[in-house]
Amino acid sequence: MENGSAFLGIDIGGTSVKIGAITADGEILEHRQIPTQAQRAPDKVIADIARTANEVRTTLEQSQDKEIKSLGVGVPGAVDWKEGVCRLLPNFPHGWKGVRLKAQLEEHLNLPTFPINDVRAITFAENLFGAGKNVSSLVMAAIGTGIGGGVIIGNQLLLGKDGSAGEFGHINVEPGGILCGCGSRGCLECYASGPAIAGAALRSLVQQNDTLIRDLVENDYNKVSAAIVAQAAEQGDQIAKEILSTAGKYIGRAMTKVAVVVNPEMVVIGGGVAQAGRVLFGSICKSFHKTLHIIQSETIQIRLSELGVLAGIQGSAAWGMHARTAPDEGTS
Repeated sequence: MENGSAFLGIDIGGTSVKIGAITADGEILEHRQIPTQAQRAPDKVIADIARTANEVRTTLEQSQDKEIKSLGVGVPGAVDWKEGVCRLLPNFPHGWKGVRLKAQLEEHLNLPTFPINDVRAITFAENLFGAGKNVSSLVMAAIGTGIGGGVIIGNQLLLGKDGSAGEFGHINVEPGGILCGCGSRGCLECYASGPAIAGAALRSLVQQNDTLIRDLVENDYNKVSAAIVAQAAEQGDQIAKEILSTAGKYIGRAMTKVAVVVNPEMVVIGGGVAQAGRVLFGSICKSFHKTLHIIQSETIQIRLSELGVLAGIQGSAAWGMHARTAPDEGTS
């Protein structure tokens, strides 16, 4: 245990960036949040991130006598984790393709820096500090604007050849179905992500169905969101329940496909949408156990994430802590 050490983590999001530091056992020592302002050039965004990260480092060095050992960065998209180069951040106006994130942050901060996909980072943290801390294998699905995921086998994060292992949102659940942003049709996140749930609610409103959702948004359809649907479901609205139940069935079936291949001890469901209410999670569990092989169904646990809104900081910082001492993982 490195008692005098701390590890920086950065969680880059489309609207905000969370920056903080943890101890080796995952305790968050300090954290800040700044707007991403992703419409700007990547260099300017990175400079702001580095400036705030340096403020966190200075605070810890001066007030807690902590030495920062590494920096991990959770990236909302595809990143070459070996070279630290962004391949595609789909929700960023400039795409960030080819941005040398590792090199730029190391130049600003003079710290060994290790970028990784944001949900892979959260999966790593869930295994170390969260719901999966007592198991050696798990799969995680994070449900939000999209659906990401991660796989742990033997307490090791599975990355695949280029860091893309765990893109569960692009499991095909409806052949020839809705066109996904990735170019394929019928991907899971077209049917069960936050925007997909909101879209189902909007269609119901347009059809003039009797639903509490209309009252909750005060007839302002721009306010419709997965959180509003969950709120209506918790208050007993039948249409909201049906929308979440359908999304849950898709997620449960998709995670069954993953489970029969990986055979994990645990499936963890996380992300902002998953935390919004009991109806969605209940439907996921029911669908998962109903479609899974009976032997596996009796032995694989399915749990909600135990980490909160700062899980991205914990995950990215933990990845940096791990990668700095693992020559074949996270190093260029």
